[in-house]
Parts: sequence; structure tokens; C-alpha cells
Amino acid sequence: MRVAPMRTPPKGAARQPARGAWASPPVRRVALDNGLIVIARQNRAAKSIAIRLVLEAGSAFDPPGKEGTAALAADLLDRGAGSLTAEEIADYFDYLGVAYECGARRDTLEVGLRLLSPHLPGVLERLRILVAEPTFPEEELRRQKGQALTSIAERDQDTAAVAEIALAEALFPAGHPYRSPRLGTRGSIERIECGDLVAFHRDRIGPRGAVISLAGDLDPARGIELVARLFGSWAGAPAARVSIAAPPAPGREIIVVRPIEGKTQADIGLAFPGLRRLSPDLPAALVFNNILGEFALGGRLGKAIRDRAGLAYYVYSRFTAGMGAGPFAVRAGVAPDGVRKAIDLMRKTIGQFRRRGVTSAEMADSKSALAASIPRRMETNPESASVLADAEFYGQGIDYPEKLPGLIREVARAQAEEAAARYLTLGSHVLVVAGPAIDKETLR
Repeated sequence: MRVAPMRTPPKGAARQPARGAWASPPVRRVALDNGLIVIARQNRAAKSIAIRLVLEAGSAFDPPGKEGTAALAADLLDRGAGSLTAEEIADYFDYLGVAYECGARRDTLEVGLRLLSPHLPGVLERLRILVAEPTFPEEELRRQKGQALTSIAERDQDTAAVAEIALAEALFPAGHPYRSPRLGTRGSIERIECGDLVAFHRDRIGPRGAVISLAGDLDPARGIELVARLFGSWAGAPAARVSIAAPPAPGREIIVVRPIEGKTQADIGLAFPGLRRLSPDLPAALVFNNILGEFALGGRLGKAIRDRAGLAYYVYSRFTAGMGAGPFAVRAGVAPDGVRKAIDLMRKTIGQFRRRGVTSAEMADSKSALAASIPRRMETNPESASVLADAEFYGQGIDYPEKLPGLIREVARAQAEEAAARYLTLGSHVLVVAGPAIDKETLR
């Protein structure tokens, strides 16, 4: 199906609910002169506010050979900024009871804060210092690199994490922004120096293309005015949204085995090239993925592999739709002696799904469950701030959460089946097994 393009309201205007959509409190959106988008949504039910700042500075933009730069930059934003030390920043947040988090995802670097409403001006001022003036102290970098190396060592012994990394390496070609692990590798982390973080901040962290979302006990106009006053002088990159190419279709089945000593469970991943966030197939993909096995229990995969065959500790399907087309993957954790049978059932279940399509009952149940779940994501301030910032960042528009239930209800059975046939391309996919050693030839 095709999703209608989002129209941007006049500067400072409040969004009105889309026709046929569930009613949500009005959301205000303003674009500052420096390119920063400010979103504010009032919710007086709780005397608190959630802030979400989203920047186009995820691991997809790590410099070649220094993967993990975005993750380190995110971890170090509050470890020294402007004239403030890490201790001073932490003490300020602790004294006010502010919850702070920051992390790098695939496309984005995101900062989240939760606070009581009277503290909004001071917290916004502190946030501006953190993102505009980080100092990346040498000692803090040394400490954080040590923690990153510990996390990588643990990750490389985790069968699920190893399977995820192997899927990306097999599905995306060398040099693709989605190929490398978010945390980097031991070698890449050891190569990162303070100057690399300074350069990354200069090139990737700035107001243009960034989104800051406020939700909670605030007057939206007042919240936007505060952001404009405090962030209006912020300047810097990036200049334009980056285009991330879709990976080429594998053209055949690619099998990868990653042995890990001492493991009693094998993790299986079967993946295909997926779709972008702005793909018109998104609503249909949400529906067919839910039927196939998004939540395992009740899905086709769960019934075949877990319920009837009793093979899997877990099994599910999911897709990652971002600035670029992420993978559509089926994942399962099984005992080593069940690997071959579980893979056969994965192939069989997907093949039948493509050939026989979906039932009317599955369509009705899936659309009803998905449409009902979306308004619930807007019930808390942190979630609504995150959902609105995400929709704005990816170009869907801040009314997309209100429109999406209707778009899902409009998905026809034929549209879900066509989307499944388009993305579940058996014979042009990647198969990964991580865990106890296994002969790759037995998996064909």
C-alpha cells in the first residue's frame, strides 16, 4: 500500500488528529532557524516531563576502522562538557532527581531525560552544554574504552549477539554503514583517540536534522520558547540527511557457522534484505510480520517450531526499518541436536507462508492487536516523547502515530501477501548458526 505523504503545518501550529485516527492531545512542532526541530506535547496527568533528543549520529556514521566511535561519544557526553566535570554533571542530575540516559543506535545518537516539571529550564540548559560542548577528557575516554572492551568480550561469547553480527556481515557488503557491530571490535576500540571523538562531534552532532521532543506537565508554547532561547545559538553539522543504500540481494543461500566453545545452545538467524522506514510497504509488513511470528506465541513460527515440534527456547521474526533498509530476520535459540530440524521448519514455514498466504482470521486478529497497541505507546511521557521524536526524525510526521492504526486497518489481505512475497525471498537469504561447532554442509 502507499502511505500518503506527510504535510508540515505552518510554523508553530498544533497538529490536529488525522481523520479517523484516535484522539491525542495536540502536539506543537516548530523548526528553529538553526535547523533543530522542537516538538512539545502536554500531559498534565503526571507532574513530570520527558525529553528526547535525536541526532543523526549513530553507529552507521562511525569512521572506517574506528567502529564504536558513536557509542563511545554517547557514553562520554556527560563525562565532561564546557567548564563542567563529570562529577559536577552527575551531582546536578542526582540533586534534582533527573534520570539521564544516552546511547548510540544504528542511525541515531539519542539522549533521554526524565525530570520534575519545575526543573525544565535548568535541565534544558545543562543538556545544551552536554551536546554542544563535550570535552571528551582523556582519562574518561581511557576508562570508557576499558568498559567497552569488557562489553565486547562478553558479547563475543553470547550466541545471540554473535549470530546478529554474523547476519549483518553476510547480508551487507564491505563498507556498508549497517555492516559493522554497534559497539565496534576490540581492534577498532583500541584505535579510537580523543581527536576522533572531537571530529565525530564536529561532523555529526549539531542542530540541523536533529529533533528534540518534550512530553508531560508543561505548556507546549512555553517549552518551545525555552528550547528556542537555549538552543537557538547552537550551530554545526550535519548539513543534509545521508542516503543509505539498500544492500544487494544475496542471490543464493549464504550459510555462515560461528563456533563458540563451551556453549550448550545454538542461535539461528535467517535473514533477508528488508525495507526502509519510509517504504510504502511498512503497514503491510507490520501485519504479515505479526502473523508470521513477531511475538512467537500464536505466530506461525512459534506454533510450528516451539509448540508442535518442541524445539526452540525462543523463536520470532522481526524487521529493522531505518534510514536504510535493515534486515528482515527470523531468530531462534535451540539445543544443538535440534538445529537441522529447526532450520528445516523455518524454511518450510516461510515457504508455506509465501505459497498459501494468510487467513482472514489471522488478518483480523493481527490488525486489531497492532492498531490497539499503538495508542498505548503514547500513554507515558517517556514513550510519547520517543515515539514523536522518532516519527519526526524519519520523516513520517508527528501525526504518524495517530494515522498508523488507520493505515494498519486498511491493509488488505492481498497487500500483506504481496509484501511477504517481496521480502521473504527464500533462496536469496543468509543463514547463520552460532554456538557449538556444526558442519556447515549439513545445513544445506
